[in-house]
Amino acid sequence: MNQVNTVVLLHTVLHCHFTSADSIENYLFEHYSASMKPRRNQNELVEIDIAMTIQTVLKVDERFQYISFYGWFEVQWRDEFLMWNETEYQGIKKISVPYQQMWVPDISMYYSEEHIHDLGVHPFVSVTSQGHVTWFPGAKYTVQCYLKVKKFPFDRQKCSIVVAAWQTTDRMQKLVPRARSVNEVKGIAENGEWEFQNFTYEENYDAEFDLTKIVYTLEFQRRYRYFLLCTIMPIVILSVLNSLTFLIPVESGERITYCLTLFLTFTVFLTLFDQTMPRNSIDVPYITVFVSFHLFLCVISTMVSILTISSKRGQECDSRDTQIVPLESQGEDLHLGEVNADGKRSGSSGKNYLRRTLKSILKEVFICKIDTVMLVMNFFFLGSSAFVLVICYIS
Repeated sequence: MNQVNTVVLLHTVLHCHFTSADSIENYLFEHYSASMKPRRNQNELVEIDIAMTIQTVLKVDERFQYISFYGWFEVQWRDEFLMWNETEYQGIKKISVPYQQMWVPDISMYYSEEHIHDLGVHPFVSVTSQGHVTWFPGAKYTVQCYLKVKKFPFDRQKCSIVVAAWQTTDRMQKLVPRARSVNEVKGIAENGEWEFQNFTYEENYDAEFDLTKIVYTLEFQRRYRYFLLCTIMPIVILSVLNSLTFLIPVESGERITYCLTLFLTFTVFLTLFDQTMPRNSIDVPYITVFVSFHLFLCVISTMVSILTISSKRGQECDSRDTQIVPLESQGEDLHLGEVNADGKRSGSSGKNYLRRTLKSILKEVFICKIDTVMLVMNFFFLGSSAFVLVICYIS
C-alpha cells in the first residue's frame, strides 16, 4: 500500500512540475517576438558574455592552411521578456526552451569554412526566472589558419579564431569575452603531432563597422622527434653520401649509378614536401632549400663524373690505337714517327710529339686531381649548408 502511495505521489509531483513548466512557457511566449531585442527599451545595449572551449584538435593542414577542431561556446545574456515569479509556478527556477523560439544574438565565426553565420547547433537554451539565458552551441569547426612552415619540423604556430557579429553593431549588442578560472590548454585533448601551449583572447574594436571582434589565439608547437628520425636524419645522411661520390674509383663503373640513385632519392624527398607543405613562395621551408641545394650538387657531381669517365675512356683508346716512338735525329732537330696498329710508320715533327705528350699529361692530371678537388668542394658545401641551416633554425 505504501509503494502504491509513493508511486501516486511521484506521478502527481512530476505531473505538476511539467504542467507548471508548460504554463511558464505558455506565459512567456504568448506575446513574445524572437525578432525583438530582449530589452523593454529597444535603444538599450545588450551585452553578450561569451567563452570558447576547444575540446580536441582533429587536423592541422599545412598545405591548405586550415585547422579543424571540435569545440563549443558558452553564451550568456539577459532577456527582460523571459522572467517569472517562482512562487506562482511551484518554485521552478529554470526551464529549457528551443532556441528557435527566442531571440539569440548575432554571432558569427569569421574565416570559417562551415559555420560562418552561426556557432553551431544546440537545440535548447536554459532560462532562469530572472531572465538569464545560457546557450551552449557547439560543432566541428574548420577555420582558415596561416601556418608559417619555414622552420619545419621545429616550427611554432599561432591560429586566430575571430568571433564577432555579422550584421549588427555595438549599438545593438556587444560581445564581452568572459575569462575562465582554469587553463583552457589543459582541457584540449592530447595530440600526437602538436603540443598545445597557450589559448588566449583579446578584444579588437573595428571602427569602420562599429563592432567588437573577439580574437581567440591558439599557440602550439610541432612534436619534432618523429620528423627528426624519419626526415632530417635521412636527408643529412644522403648529403654526406653525396659528398663521398668521388671516392668511388672511375674504373669501377659504378659512379654514375651511384649519383643517379642519390638524385632520385633527393627527388623523392622533394615530392614528399610538395605533398605536405603549402605551395607558396612566402614561407619556403629551410629543409626544402637544403634538399634542393644538395640535389643541385648531385647534378654537378654526375656531370663531372661523366666528363671524367669520358676522358678516361678517350685516353685508353689513344694509348691502345697509337704508339709513339722516335724515328731519327737529323742535326739538332728531333724527328719522330708514329707506328700505327698495322705496323706502318708515318712521319711527324717533334712539335706534334710535344703537343700530344702535353695533352696526354693534362688528361692524366685532370683525371687524377679532379676527384680530389670535387671531394673537397663537396665537403665544403656540405659543411657550409649545414651551418647555414642550423643558424636559420636557431635564429
